Amino acid sequence: MAGQVVQMDYAVVGEVSKGFTAQSEAAKVTGQVTNAIITALLANPFVSMTIGPLLQQINSAVQQKTKELSKLCDEFAGDLKQAIEDHRGGDYEGKHYFGKG
Repeated sequence: MAGQVVQMDYAVVGEVSKGFTAQSEAAKVTGQVTNAIITALLANPFVSMTIGPLLQQINSAVQQKTKELSKLCDEFAGDLKQAIEDHRGGDYEGKHYFGKG
């Protein structure tokens, strides 16, 4: 490992983490909006009788996928935050270990 340098631009990685958090929130909102729209459509008896089961299937699929996507984005955001903390800690400890801190 001699000669290898591991660097991280904390600000850039932090912004990417924030982006994943924002996308997680967007997925949650998408699920909520879709649910509200389909619920409103199902309130109409004609729509409910004709395409009600299809709309319920669509709603179920959208709810499942938006939850999965939100969870995945939250996981990525957390992983990046942890990577920043680990890198900072390793950098700090490494400097002391080699007598540079």
